[in-house]
Amino acid sequence: MTTRRTTAALLSAAVLLVVAACGTDGGQEPTSAAVTSESATAEAPTSGAPTSETASADATDDGPEFPEGTGRQTAENSGEWDLVLADVRVGEHDGYDRIVLEFTGTGTPGWTVNYVDEAVLDGSGKVVELAGDAFLDIYASGTTYPESEQDSYNGPRQFQPESGGDVVDVYVAGTFEGYTQVLAGIAGDRAPFRVFALSDPSRLVVDIAD
Repeated sequence: MTTRRTTAALLSAAVLLVVAACGTDGGQEPTSAAVTSESATAEAPTSGAPTSETASADATDDGPEFPEGTGRQTAENSGEWDLVLADVRVGEHDGYDRIVLEFTGTGTPGWTVNYVDEAVLDGSGKVVELAGDAFLDIYASGTTYPESEQDSYNGPRQFQPESGGDVVDVYVAGTFEGYTQVLAGIAGDRAPFRVFALSDPSRLVVDIAD
């Protein structure tokens, strides 16, 4: 009887050690449910911090000059239609505020970006409540759905950047028929903006002039 009790106690101690070791593994961080979906209105919006704190890592002055007006800007994508949204971040820079959409994949995103009177989701026509006085509607083309949920964008659907300057609210609508839509609320009047792409990794950059 004593031998059986000793053996049971040793087995229990071993199980506790294994559970404790699993609980202290810091190699992974919790992720939220996938946002990118066939319909941009499949899930209710959530709030929180962006996947990355700011877009300061994307600082560059290699972009085009800011236009004088505030009209629509478009460009065609190139390469494979294999871009999957991985991150959305916002940062304040000298003279402008920057929104960055980062993608996995090998293609180069195209875009359609313009100011709209209301923040409306593609596909459903649902109006999104955004903070701000002006609203930018950002579409990245050449995008697709991820092969698995693990490859999906796992940041918040809606967030208010802590260091976004005049970019005061962002809504990540998701991917619909080859286009990924992000809506941004801007404080103040409609300001000139510029749009361009960066590579390694593939990114779509939208700068709003101060």
